[in-house]
Amino acid sequence: MDDDLVGGQARTEQIVCLAHLRWDIENHGFNELVNGWNADHVYRHHPQAIECFLLLAFLAYNIFHAFFALNLKPELRCGRTMAFWVQLMAAEIHALPRLSLSSAPP
Repeated sequence: MDDDLVGGQARTEQIVCLAHLRWDIENHGFNELVNGWNADHVYRHHPQAIECFLLLAFLAYNIFHAFFALNLKPELRCGRTMAFWVQLMAAEIHALPRLSLSSAPP
């Protein structure tokens, strides 16, 4: 018999742990999206536009955190905040040469 399940049901400690993880997502994830990513207001009122904006914000948030956790070596992360990496990435994006319509072939 599995120790984690009692009569096909999860133990109380597991449910409490899952609830705390959910609160952690709400308290840190959504807080960061609103305060750090300016995702507190959608400038469209159409339900599909709001859904699209939120899905893109969640996608960008998850990709950034996955990059930060899985791609950056601890030595590089040491002493540098996430805000530093966001500013660095933004500077790199803005430094890319712009594609203009006038340089496109006929």
